[in-house]
Amino acid sequence: MSEDVIVTPPNICGSAEIELAHRQMRRHRACRIDRCAWKWVAYYTLVHHGRIAPQEFSPRERAHLRGIDFPTDAAEHRLSDGAPELRTFQQVLDGLEHLALRPSHPGNGHER
Repeated sequence: MSEDVIVTPPNICGSAEIELAHRQMRRHRACRIDRCAWKWVAYYTLVHHGRIAPQEFSPRERAHLRGIDFPTDAAEHRLSDGAPELRTFQQVLDGLEHLALRPSHPGNGHER
């Protein structure tokens, strides 16, 4: 059974500290908002209180409009020297798939 789940950011209360949000935005300047909870909360606090306006375009769209290549996560996860080859990972996945699909009922010739 599959249920749809809707995730929404929590509401920002009226007593949120705007100056603290400004300090957190400065402190986490190098962080990406989608990977840093501190920056995410500070950003939405400032948006809620009208101190900043959300960007109209995503970072990827802005880069495209300026003719700039947008970095992908794949570049961060490249295999380093000494890491197993991709075919090794494929062999492991194939073996796990074989184990997962193997019937385990007694009397069918595939007992464990």
